[in-house]
Amino acid sequence: MALDRVRERLVAGEITWQLQYEPACSSTQDLARAAAARGADQGWTVVTDSQHQGRGRLGRAWVAPAETALLFSVILRPPLDVLPLLPLLAALAVAGGIETATGAVPDLKWPNDVLLNGKKLAGILLERPAGAAVVLGVGLNVNQSAADLPQGASSLALELGQEVDRETLLAAILNDLGNAYERADRQGVEWIVPGWRSRSSMMGNAVAFTQDGSLVRGIAEDVEEDGALRVRLEDGRRISVVAGEVERVRSV
Repeated sequence: MALDRVRERLVAGEITWQLQYEPACSSTQDLARAAAARGADQGWTVVTDSQHQGRGRLGRAWVAPAETALLFSVILRPPLDVLPLLPLLAALAVAGGIETATGAVPDLKWPNDVLLNGKKLAGILLERPAGAAVVLGVGLNVNQSAADLPQGASSLALELGQEVDRETLLAAILNDLGNAYERADRQGVEWIVPGWRSRSSMMGNAVAFTQDGSLVRGIAEDVEEDGALRVRLEDGRRISVVAGEVERVRSV
């Protein structure tokens, strides 16, 4: 990962990107959390070519061969009104960056999975260490082969039929994230849910998830203003699902 090639593609804005590179590490999330504890500014970003303890939501492992995926974590200090919608905003930025860099148009699955042709491309993890900082982690499958990936996942190279330049892709995602962040600060957050909804084919589909230890089935109806997923259950009742309650949301 050549950071100079990333820096020359970044657009100046409200977030000043401070890029760090580690050839290998346990987890970019751990490095960013430690930097946040030291008082690192918003925009501090660490990128790695290999991590041996990468994690996704709910502690799931995230594994990729060295120099094939895009693995990075960003420190943000969002306004309070942006905070609950940050998972959706981050997913929008990753999808937008992918589209800008490659022309591919990803699909979004609540709360923050990025898909292409029905297969998972990227996962997003947000963690809140002590203080006002949020650590945003992204794992994006870029140039992996089919043998490198778990069932149900794919990479940009597999879907597009050619390898993708990771530096160009990272710059596009950071630029999109910076633009979205500025827009939320300048215009408010009302556009985030409609923007996310416009990139998702999930609404109206059957979903299943675990809540309080029980499997619950229903139809995904909408995403509410606070980012919760509204589901119509099999008995007709409607419930709002928040990310912390969900272990699994999938088409069934």
